[in-house]
Amino acid sequence: RCPITVRPILIPFEDYDRTPDAKMLDRLHDGATNLLFVGRLAPNKKQEDLLRAFKVYHEHLNPNSRLILAGHDSGLEAYGTRLKNYAEALEIDSAVYFTGHIPFPELLACYSAADAFVCASEHEGFCIPLLEAIHFSLPVIAVANAAVPDTLGRAGLQLPTSDPALFAAAIHRVLSDAELKETLIEGEQARLADFATERVEDCFLSWLHDFIA
Repeated sequence: RCPITVRPILIPFEDYDRTPDAKMLDRLHDGATNLLFVGRLAPNKKQEDLLRAFKVYHEHLNPNSRLILAGHDSGLEAYGTRLKNYAEALEIDSAVYFTGHIPFPELLACYSAADAFVCASEHEGFCIPLLEAIHFSLPVIAVANAAVPDTLGRAGLQLPTSDPALFAAAIHRVLSDAELKETLIEGEQARLADFATERVEDCFLSWLHDFIA
């Protein structure tokens, strides 16, 4: 019965305009198509679904591609190990880069070198990396689970399932269709404006004024 108001999260986007790590950029700028997901290695993030989709994409659509899984497995080391073993079993381990914990400039390099952001999470409270990716003008292909549709709004390419063939085909379509890619990015930039610092500040001050009144 309590009145509840939801306010946008405040993200310091200016932090993402810092200089990315040069060595990491050189490593990733080798001509391969880079697909990126950022988030700790955890069962709810469903990195295994990304591995399955990437296998289809890498083997049947674009052999010159790489999946970057940027995140640590602290506290969930067994899951991290199983993911790496799974990538080996799928015979794609040479094209999958598990970064582990990396400094912020190296994370910026991952975003800067990426061609698309992919997300198969089955549970997210908000998923800030979606907006981080949009800040870097990356097309987002994500499964529409949990908070992902609320965070993206009508932006990005949101899939009904994490079916590997569907996911791989969606990635290929976005990255091979320049017009579609540009349309997605334009929609994402419009959504990103909803989280601009000035707009969030105005929203918070309006709420604070009403609360005090």
